[in-house]
Amino acid sequence: MCFKKQKFVLIFFIFSFLFLANGFSLAKSEGEQQTFFVEKSFDQAQRDQVQFRLVKISSQAYFYIENDWYLTITDQERGAINQNLAILADSFDKEIYPKLTGFWGPEWTPGIDNDPKITIVFEQLVKGAAGYFNDANEYLKQQAPFSNEKEMVYLSIETLKGTLAKSYLAHEFTHLITFNQKDRLRGAAEDIWLNEARAEYSPFYLGYDSQGQYTNLQQRINDFSQKPFDSLIIWNSEQSDYGVVDMFIQYLSEKYGRDILVQSLQSKKTGADSIDEALIQAGVNESFLQIFNNWAIAVFFNDCSLDNKFCFKNQALANLRIPPNLIVLPSMGKTNLSLNYSLLPWSSNWYKFIGSEGDLKITFNFDPKAQFILKYVLCEIKDGCKVFDLDIGGKNQAELLIKNFNSQYLSLSIIPSVKPRFSNTASLGDAYSFSVLAQTSNEPSQNQDEALIKALLAQIEQLKAQIAKIQAQLLAMGQTNYSCSSFQTNLYFGLQNNQVSCLQEFLKQQGSNIYPQGIVSGYFGSLTLEAVIKFQEKYAIPNTGYVGVLTRTKINELLKIK
Repeated sequence: MCFKKQKFVLIFFIFSFLFLANGFSLAKSEGEQQTFFVEKSFDQAQRDQVQFRLVKISSQAYFYIENDWYLTITDQERGAINQNLAILADSFDKEIYPKLTGFWGPEWTPGIDNDPKITIVFEQLVKGAAGYFNDANEYLKQQAPFSNEKEMVYLSIETLKGTLAKSYLAHEFTHLITFNQKDRLRGAAEDIWLNEARAEYSPFYLGYDSQGQYTNLQQRINDFSQKPFDSLIIWNSEQSDYGVVDMFIQYLSEKYGRDILVQSLQSKKTGADSIDEALIQAGVNESFLQIFNNWAIAVFFNDCSLDNKFCFKNQALANLRIPPNLIVLPSMGKTNLSLNYSLLPWSSNWYKFIGSEGDLKITFNFDPKAQFILKYVLCEIKDGCKVFDLDIGGKNQAELLIKNFNSQYLSLSIIPSVKPRFSNTASLGDAYSFSVLAQTSNEPSQNQDEALIKALLAQIEQLKAQIAKIQAQLLAMGQTNYSCSSFQTNLYFGLQNNQVSCLQEFLKQQGSNIYPQGIVSGYFGSLTLEAVIKFQEKYAIPNTGYVGVLTRTKINELLKIK
């Protein structure tokens, strides 16, 4: 799901030379074999060359499969692979190629090999790698000795056995388009995070993220939930990197239109600068940093009642909510709580304050080497939640004073975001510190204690009424919409429904070494996620925390035994 970028001097020869060098290649036929250079770091056996067999020729592409692997599988397995490959080739010709080139723009065609067809090879890749793109293949061997001199992408052989082959091919093909639109036509090397973000958007644009029970988007929701505080721009090729860029690009395109992505691709600028330029062209009066901060609120609250900026309309993201770092302030006496945090550039985190008495004063001190932006959300006891901007104004210190905090508000949430102030000299790996000093000065009186107890009792009664209402609704439904006897749908972090309750009941029965808390709430939170990972470790299932086909199959097997 990534691309391999080499560094070369960008010297492009005139088209007549390319034609003479490559224009007279012989027609290809299915069954012929060819050796290609591959990237050692992605290859399962750390090879740099592999022999491939041309298995399928479509109107837009050549499809090669690793020859030794293809010849050693059974006839039945080969038949299934050929069938899946035929379906993929048809999808590439009729959907992926025409729609993505129509949206993003064309790849280099007829390209360095003077052949309009794309070369797609299926290789045995390292675990966790679904595919890659190597831009070395877009240069002549005089410039890049390990170039195959072809417009080509690589996919794992394993993708032909699963349901996401079209999504992965769309992703890697987008990298091929990006090379032409950015590197070749505009002489600009795109930032990796934005290159990957556009590639992640392509399966969604094609409608593949709404097909089937397990999609690329659902996988990315899970990846993001594992590490939501990951930096948007620092790329370590981790699953969480894909998760955060996918969640952000979903937000950006939903709120400001997908043309922003295209316009930024067709700009000589790169990364956040290209997005800022596209936003200005579209008449948007918000900066990239402001939009990033709004996104951080959306993944935290995901509530359109706050504002349409602070939620997702996509139903696949309806249950996405990041749990905050909870800070409980003492309810008795004076509070003088000092906390120190740090953020990577273009990352965010979520802090929620509850408790305390009297007025709450919070003093912030920010690292002068970075530009911080901070929104805070106050949730009142009676009137719901509201979002506010803390006026930092380029200073290194700011204060927030909230009168009668606990008697009027349920919670205070702060959501800071940061970018380097000196981006030309700052190291991308640097973290930027900020401190929080929370102070309360009022001693609680007996009357305040009584008022607080009265308010809490009233809230308890409201919650009881809501629980009774929900129970009545479930009873009226006759519990026909779910069953704890088997699991037929995938479950993941952030989901809330009756099947999650069943999952928690099952995990609870597996013992305290799997799910020591044993909480059955119906919400798939961090505790449930940890329990699922422990269960997967016990039965040698990939430790993703995602309850997909493999995990559901094992659970259903154990339920039958019981």
